[in-house]
Amino acid sequence: MTAFTDGELDAITIVLKALAHDVRLRLMRTLLDHGETSVSELEALTGVGQPGLSQQLAVLRKAELVQTRREAKLVFYSLAPQGLHAAAQLLAALSRTAPGEAGPRPGGTQARVRGSAATFARMLE
Repeated sequence: MTAFTDGELDAITIVLKALAHDVRLRLMRTLLDHGETSVSELEALTGVGQPGLSQQLAVLRKAELVQTRREAKLVFYSLAPQGLHAAAQLLAALSRTAPGEAGPRPGGTQARVRGSAATFARMLE
């Protein structure tokens, strides 16, 4: 398993906290689906109004998960996938379990966790 420094784990924590909010995760998914998008388009696509949209985008910018580009008075947002790489590596490592290391959890939880981490890791490709 890949070793992570305390600093890397701190950075991963910031990323995961930023993603652990329904509106921010919806914004990330919208950017994944639509690519670079203006603030007004994000508002229309997500139904998140001002100033909530600006607040959530600021959190994503601070976590370095999105990048911006200005064109006159318009601000465009796009994903900054490099901000997700360390978190994706950790989640991928956590989702891989060698046979015999850990048995399945009651109710099949282990399979759902693996699928979730794999889905997250595919977002970065």
